[in-house]
Amino acid sequence: MPAPHNRKRTSATIDGKRKWFYGDTLKEANEAKENYLKMIQRAPNMNQDTTLGQWLAIWLKGARSSITEATFNSYQFQLMNYVLPTMAKVKLVDLQPWMFRNLITELLKKYSNRSVQYALAVVRIALRQAVNDGVLDKSPLIGVKLPKTEKSKASALTKEEAHQLLSVIKNQKHYNMYWVLLYTGLRRSELLGLRIADINEIGSTISIHQTVLKSNGKVYISEKTKTESSRRTITVDPQTLAILKKQKALTYQERLKAKDYENNGLLFCRADGKPYDPQWISKTAKKYGVLINRPDFHLHMLRHTHATLLILAGVHFKVIQNRLGHSTFKETMDTYSHVIPDMEGQIQDKLRKLI
Repeated sequence: MPAPHNRKRTSATIDGKRKWFYGDTLKEANEAKENYLKMIQRAPNMNQDTTLGQWLAIWLKGARSSITEATFNSYQFQLMNYVLPTMAKVKLVDLQPWMFRNLITELLKKYSNRSVQYALAVVRIALRQAVNDGVLDKSPLIGVKLPKTEKSKASALTKEEAHQLLSVIKNQKHYNMYWVLLYTGLRRSELLGLRIADINEIGSTISIHQTVLKSNGKVYISEKTKTESSRRTITVDPQTLAILKKQKALTYQERLKAKDYENNGLLFCRADGKPYDPQWISKTAKKYGVLINRPDFHLHMLRHTHATLLILAGVHFKVIQNRLGHSTFKETMDTYSHVIPDMEGQIQDKLRKLI
């Protein structure tokens, strides 16, 4: 094989196949060969023919057992819609940072910063795994800056609005749900996955071990939580424990009345014992928001309200992190840092008492 445009060349036999390397000088060609051989040493499982699309399929299949079905479907959607249409056939060994920079530029012409950031973040995880598995020597996404997104301020109810909200809820089961969300900070999926057996009445605690999710139109109980740190046990106050007991009694009453009851052990469930559709539960928030003159109200706001009121009460951020099941302290700080200025008055009062 002649060198293109009279360039110098050299070769090496790899896995029984001869591979050529080129350069303007023989020295450059030899350097290209040496760099490639070193790369193979760093990535002993490299297959020169594996494409990005093939690797992403392999990675997704392997990741499925360690993530929720909803997360799996989300990853799959991101890759199928944003990355694979243009880069599926590019070989892993040929991937370059500029390719991803070009991809980001093109995607930003059609999609939001948040969507593009999420899609590329998924690819970054997959390529990091390729490096760990010895399939790549280094990730081509290192040094590629993902689009920045402005983190939206976590919106919360005031203490007065929270009390008003509870006062307008006449449906007993809804009232119990909203109370528990407000006074525990649980995620919607965690509340719906809460089992009667997860309530420790003696210790005044509840434990989060599973969730209820909806994916591809199917509602199901997942034994996985959002993150490993989401699997936790938190304390509840006496009033909240009393609400939990009331709900337990209500669930037992519905169980006795139902003809074909599906016993999943859930505390909050449909009258037939099946898990609630999470989206349907969220829709109840719209009508209650209108009743308290907060048309922007949504169910997740109860979690933010719980955290915000704890911060204003002086509870340490680390305690709040554990209570909310955040994976990192930084996540808690980033989400609720806007509350800190509201505490300045309290700090001044405490300083006066100290000095």
